[in-house]
Amino acid sequence: MHLKRVKYFILSLIFISLTSCATTKVNEFYNDLAPLIEQRNISGAVDFAADFYQDCDKYNKLLYSLELGFLYHLNGDYKESNEVFEKAKYIYSMKDYASTFFNNDTLLPSYYLGENYEMAYTNLFCALNYLKTRKLKGKRDEAAVEARQANNLFNKIKIDESNALYKDDPFIRYFMGLVYQNAGFLNDAMVSYKLALLAYANYNIANVKVPEDLVNNLYTIYCHYGLTNDAKSLKKTYPYAKQLYTDDNGTLFIVNYNGLAPVKVEEVVTLTLDFAWTNYYRINNIYRYDVEREFNVHEISAAFPVYQEYYNRITSFEIEVTDEQDNTKKYSSKSYLVTDLEKILEKHLPEPNYRAVFYSRINRYVMGLREIEHARELYEQKKQDILNDRDLSKNNKIRLLERLDRNTASDIRTIKERLNTLNKVDLRSWTSLPKEINMATLSLPKGKYNIIIKYLDKNGKVVETKELKTRIRKNRNRFLLTNSFKGN
Repeated sequence: MHLKRVKYFILSLIFISLTSCATTKVNEFYNDLAPLIEQRNISGAVDFAADFYQDCDKYNKLLYSLELGFLYHLNGDYKESNEVFEKAKYIYSMKDYASTFFNNDTLLPSYYLGENYEMAYTNLFCALNYLKTRKLKGKRDEAAVEARQANNLFNKIKIDESNALYKDDPFIRYFMGLVYQNAGFLNDAMVSYKLALLAYANYNIANVKVPEDLVNNLYTIYCHYGLTNDAKSLKKTYPYAKQLYTDDNGTLFIVNYNGLAPVKVEEVVTLTLDFAWTNYYRINNIYRYDVEREFNVHEISAAFPVYQEYYNRITSFEIEVTDEQDNTKKYSSKSYLVTDLEKILEKHLPEPNYRAVFYSRINRYVMGLREIEHARELYEQKKQDILNDRDLSKNNKIRLLERLDRNTASDIRTIKERLNTLNKVDLRSWTSLPKEINMATLSLPKGKYNIIIKYLDKNGKVVETKELKTRIRKNRNRFLLTNSFKGN
């Protein structure tokens, strides 16, 4: 056998033996993690995920890295978050190599290789981690590096994956423009804002409105550079565009992770055997009645992945800001939706391929039928061999025939039990993500402020409140992170 084939054969044996174990560990991980996330026990979720991460299986290392990295981020452990996210980036960077090396389709699905949007949002969270680091010296530049990495990712996708659903992200372009601007790279910020507007027009799979702040920031930079024609053109498209005067002010950005991302679950579809056979199999019709008779099956079921949504009463928020030194100075702002991760996840779930899955299910019954026929043929051959063996005593023949009966019946029963198990579906996904992200912005004079965040339901009724404190510096951006979830 050729050396290369020997290599793949050995890898096949190893991977097949470990895949079921890896899947079981993922299920165990999520069974324990999900309640902690639902209860918003982030510190508990971090402790559990960090312990699990130490000995996690290599097949899902990227998935565990994404989960733990974001949980660290939510918990305010920004340094640890970036350390884990960097490992996720490295694993993802090996995706192309893995796809080339493991050219056997039965091997590749055992590895979680990640989605493009996951890496883009990893860049976003890493940038925020740098911006939230207490000692900001040099961190603004490092946040800008994340912006460049996101830009490189989008460029690579458009070149290498022309048919990809997710090729760009308007919110990430907009936010990375803020990151550039915060670092003093105004030209890069202008380019990023322009790309954000293009992405809202062409790659807006979350179907989110263009934020007024994006338009105003780009308009302000146009005016700053004296790009009069560009400013007029932008105002013609967005009449509300205005120049922001922030020389004496800083800008407060509250980024809120709202709700919980939907969880991928198994949905079972059951059809009559006749309908499934006629519509999805069509060949080997001669076996239809043999299958129905042998397995006593009149219906056939198949499993498909679907997303199960979490109900969340909170849909938006508003902020009230009071000057700590002069409580007569009050400011307010309302949030706006910047991205809908639930829609992005759901659109990445392919349409159920009923034809392929039910064809596979029926074909397994046909192959099982052939296995049973073969087992019975072997039974008859061995039975005749025993009966015709003159060297065997009558008692030995009876004993051997009884053993043959038991073994054959056990083999046939095993075949039937195996066929009754549902097809396996991949239920892995980044579950700790929020359902959506909304933001509120406010231009404030330098000073210290008390903030009240009011989380609202769809009718504008206050569901819960949160109090924060912050300090605003002249001509600087201040980013505050919050999260909200309120179930039934």
